[in-house]
This record gives sequence, C-alpha cells and structure tokens, in this order.
Amino acid sequence: MTSHFARYQAGEHDGVWQDLRALGLTAFDAPYREDAQAVACEMAARARRNVETLVDRLTADGFVAARNDDDATPRPAHFPPSDGAPALADWMEAQFAPFPMTVAAWIRQVGDVWLVGEHPRWPESVLADPLVVEFEHSVYGGGSREYYEGEWELWQEDADQDGVSPFQLDYAPDALHKANISGDGPYGIELPGVGVDGLVGPATWFVDDLNTAFAAGGFPGALRAEGYVDPPAGLREGLARDLLRL
Repeated sequence: MTSHFARYQAGEHDGVWQDLRALGLTAFDAPYREDAQAVACEMAARARRNVETLVDRLTADGFVAARNDDDATPRPAHFPPSDGAPALADWMEAQFAPFPMTVAAWIRQVGDVWLVGEHPRWPESVLADPLVVEFEHSVYGGGSREYYEGEWELWQEDADQDGVSPFQLDYAPDALHKANISGDGPYGIELPGVGVDGLVGPATWFVDDLNTAFAAGGFPGALRAEGYVDPPAGLREGLARDLLRL
C-alpha cells in the first residue's frame, strides 16, 4: 500500500486528508502514526511557506498588521515559532491527548499569524475575516500554557454536567471581533481530538479552514452587513497566486 505521505507529496492532498480522517483515533497507532505525522509536518511546511508569501505580498502593498482594538496598534503579522514552541506542543499532546497532529505541527513549524490590519488599497479587509491562527500568543509574551491550563481547569469543573460543550483550544477571534465589533465566541479546536486533523466547531476541519483562507489570499469572509466592500480587481487573486494547497 502506498503511504499517505507519498501520496500527499504526489499531490493527492484532499484524498489523503479524507483517508486519514476516516482512520479516526486509529491513526495514532502503528502502523499509521509515523506516516500520518509525516503528512502533518509536510502540511505545516507548506502552510509556513504560504504565510511567509502572504506577509511579503501584503507588506509590499503597504499593509500594516494591527491589533483589533480602538488604537489599532501596529504589531507583527507573523511570529515564527519561539524556542518554547516544541515544548508547548509536547505539553498539549500530553495534556489534551489525543491531540490533533495538524495542530501540533502548526505550533512547532508555523507560529502565530495575524492578518488583521490596514491595507491602503482595501480599507475593508478587516471585514473579510482575515486569517488569524495564534496558539503561542507571542505578541503578548507567550504564557499560552498557563492560559490553557486555567481554561481546562474551569471546563473540567463543569464537564460532567449535561449540555456542556466540548473543551475548545481558542486560536482566533471570530470574524466580528477581528474588526473590533462585538460578536460571538472565538474560533478554536475541539478537544480531545478525534484523529489526525482538528475540528473547528462540530463540522469544519482545521486544514479545510486553512485551505479556504489561503485560496482567498488570507481573507475568506465578507461581513456585508458591517460595510464590507469587495477588494480592488485582482488584489485577492494576486495574494492567493501560487499558494500551496495543504
């Protein structure tokens, strides 16, 4: 049987994810684990390249990443993984087992991404659900482990009650909060995991969500009720040009 990793390298990205997800938790066992981890690591390497390409293109356009607050304080659009990222991923894999391999690979290889900000040719980009994935929270000096430990303890206090939602590893504000508008709860990964990939809510896979964002040049949404305006012709297409499918 051809390995999932070999098929992934050959370009069968969607088919490989479909097959790996179908394995469920079996993917963490021999003989699948090493092969599945190789796919997750390759996915993260491709995502890192996409992120760096997007940030370079946005910077060349005059884009300035900024916090989603009243002051719109400038901040980096991309923090590469810190020296502590591998330890954070190791801890998460132990604390929240089974932990999605795709999320662990992102933490170790990609880092924190924040495409909320000001684009001189597209002021409404902030209303397009800009790509944000922050597990280390490097802009705030880290401390993710302590935060997640606290959230996990609070969740466990209510975990045995009926109707309690799954624990969620938050990594991004929702589309409205990115634009500094009151909205819903943050985007996050439901834990414990169900296999190689993570679930964002009950029906969306982490990798699928990332592919949607990259296909739209990092700006996949449209908050039209809040004044969204489409970008200038070719801007979104230029950002997405030749980005790699995960």
